[in-house]
Amino acid sequence: MTNLENGVKYLSEGNVEKAEYYLNQSIIEDKMNADAWFNRGKVHRMKGDFIAALNDFHKTVDIDPNHCEAKVSIEMINSIISFRNPDLLNH
Repeated sequence: MTNLENGVKYLSEGNVEKAEYYLNQSIIEDKMNADAWFNRGKVHRMKGDFIAALNDFHKTVDIDPNHCEAKVSIEMINSIISFRNPDLLNH
């Protein structure tokens, strides 16, 4: 199995640490692999690191402008980040 395949496999199993390791290796091997960037973005999103996820999804779209899932993920994260509820803020 390739590093990308291992990363996707571990991601589907919910093992984000191993998924991140293999996806990082895949990106090192091929910095233009949109699927590796996209799946690493999913790992970051699962870990709650929305800024890192957003960066990876933007990189995915830079490589593959027609990557619909990455575009949807960018919109979703932007919605999460832009959500503001003043009642939840500490005074």
